[in-house]
Amino acid sequence: MNNKPLIIGTLLVTSAAAFGLGWKLKPAGIAPSTPAPGGGGNVTLTSTTELDVANAAVANAASQKSGKRMEGAFAAYMRNGSIDPDKMADAIKSVMNENDPLKKRELFSQLLGELTAENAVAAYDAVREASRGGWGRGGGRGDNGDMQLLLNAWGRVDGKGAVEELAAREKKRQEEAAANGGNNRGRGGPGGDGGGMFDMYSVVSGWATADSTAASSYVSSIEDERQRGMLSNGVVQGLLVKGVDDALGFVSSLPADDRGRSRLMSTIAEEVLEQGSAAAANWVSTIGDDDLKGGAMDRIAGTYAREDLESAVTWVGQHAGEDYANRAVSQVAERWAEADPQAVIDWAGNLPENAQAEAFEEALDEWTEKDPMAASEYLAQMPDSTAKNSAIEGFATELSREDGESAVTWAQTITDPDLRNQTLSRVARDWFRQDQEAAAAWLPTSGLSEEAVKNIVAPDRGRGNWGRGR
Repeated sequence: MNNKPLIIGTLLVTSAAAFGLGWKLKPAGIAPSTPAPGGGGNVTLTSTTELDVANAAVANAASQKSGKRMEGAFAAYMRNGSIDPDKMADAIKSVMNENDPLKKRELFSQLLGELTAENAVAAYDAVREASRGGWGRGGGRGDNGDMQLLLNAWGRVDGKGAVEELAAREKKRQEEAAANGGNNRGRGGPGGDGGGMFDMYSVVSGWATADSTAASSYVSSIEDERQRGMLSNGVVQGLLVKGVDDALGFVSSLPADDRGRSRLMSTIAEEVLEQGSAAAANWVSTIGDDDLKGGAMDRIAGTYAREDLESAVTWVGQHAGEDYANRAVSQVAERWAEADPQAVIDWAGNLPENAQAEAFEEALDEWTEKDPMAASEYLAQMPDSTAKNSAIEGFATELSREDGESAVTWAQTITDPDLRNQTLSRVARDWFRQDQEAAAAWLPTSGLSEEAVKNIVAPDRGRGNWGRGR
């Protein structure tokens, strides 16, 4: 029931491994970021010092191993210690036409080490040309992974120049699209003119690794909320190269009403989970901001429950009762209820009242699927409460798949008006599909709004309002 970022994140993880090989930035030096207050304390899982030592060791080893062979590979394109812009396309072409994939990756990494603010645009155009299929036998030898590596490197050596160049290209593309009747083909991907959000994401990620202050300042200035949210994730990905604390400091510095903070914490939690679910669960306790803590718990809970259900139950139980833990309680309850819904119900009854609702809903959903009669008998004897309302919601939602009319009857017993109408709208759609005549006769007496009735009779699938699992 959770979501996973981001194909983009996977690309950048792959990119990080390639950057370690023979990487040397021009100009040298990375401006350190300063975590904002409110972070997670001394919880850095990858220290900057360790990272620098490791990168230096890998770079030195690669340099000693490849040595003069690598230097000779690009000697023809060098002038005064760097590759001229007008020679960069030829250098890229020589790499892309390499048949040995391991050698090609090594050469490409070495070539990116020669990237400068002056030759980066030429390199970008050359890799894009290769991705179009313009070079090599049977088409181009470039791929999207090459492009993401290049963009990340460009962000590191000239983040400001890179985003300005890509923004100008995107503006030009939009103007040309408008002139051609709105044809948007090629937006930001291989074969297009560049400047799309995926390209910008990779640049910002690299920029944040080199100069997080400048990168985050640029991202915060973006007015479009969706774009700002996406590129904020790029900043987090770039900071994770330096350590979890750096990324957490950035998210902590965002305004408290920024709706993207929870999603960004999920990205950070994904990184921490690589240390194991138990370590990730312990890390959560070091986070001082409840909103950030909740975002991290949301991502960790499902994985923890799959790997060690008993420990996950204990963990969320320690936080139950806090608003930030509600979704984590729900995720653990859902996983547990798949095997033993009755056990979840027993557990839920001992939780703080404001945490019971999530657990009861998940338990009754699963129990109804396995044994609807037993579930209904249990519900009938429950005293009226917020937890019972949530339990009926889960029960009715699952029941409506097979018996919409009975589900509507149960939904009408929910005492909370808003939850009752929400649940009725959801289960009535199933009933309408199962028995249109009977459901249509009931709708005028349902008490539902005109808009809700309209969505039952002719649901707008594009609104994503189909309820649980739909």
